[in-house]
Amino acid sequence: MRCHRLFCPDLTKPTVVLSPEESHHAATSLRLGVGDGVVLFDGAGSEASGLITRVNRKRVDVEVSNVKQAPFELTCRLTLGVAMGRTHRQAYLVEKCTELGVAAIWPIIAERSTTRPGASAVTKWERRAVESAKQSQRAWVPQFEASMSLETCLARAGKFDVAAIADFDRSATPFPTILEHKRHAKSMLVLVGPEGGWSDTEREQAARAGLTRIRLGPTILRTETAAVAVCAAVAMRLGRSDAAPSAVM
Repeated sequence: MRCHRLFCPDLTKPTVVLSPEESHHAATSLRLGVGDGVVLFDGAGSEASGLITRVNRKRVDVEVSNVKQAPFELTCRLTLGVAMGRTHRQAYLVEKCTELGVAAIWPIIAERSTTRPGASAVTKWERRAVESAKQSQRAWVPQFEASMSLETCLARAGKFDVAAIADFDRSATPFPTILEHKRHAKSMLVLVGPEGGWSDTEREQAARAGLTRIRLGPTILRTETAAVAVCAAVAMRLGRSDAAPSAVM
């Protein structure tokens, strides 16, 4: 039987106290009790066996043992720079991209952006990503940053082995072609634009920064669909064969 997974950002102590949210989830939703075994993960690749030693609705103590470091699930760490859509669509994007192995998500403010996510939105995304990592048995939780301008994002593009911008223009290179040619890349940045698309000025800025224009398919996709399509393509092409979901117990 699969053990329940619980998030704990610090697995360096012999006994850890779960956060109030995780404690409530373990005690109330999962109905776990003293003596039950769990799998703990810190979102940065570490997983451990856990034995619950104390339970109430506000506090759960877990004895930690057998800490192991799991490999990142993909051979290439994918960072998505996304001009986020409307609020009710953001959770879907974060959830599905986390399941598919994204390493980081950077919210971008583009000329045609419909939202400007603040700190509270990022906090919600982080919580949703943790829940998605539990469900998909990921050892890693994507990293989020505060909203940034396109210029700020492009200034960091040179740090990646591959940097690309999704564009529905027919002359753009099909994304699978890029993945085939760059299959040994260790890091990748892909930018996904807002519902109205990138402006001509933004396309020019991306070109000057050295980004490759990529096409995701024959149709125009919503922002969240495009983001998921990018993650799915990378996961299919660059997923690790030795990164199967683990059961540390």
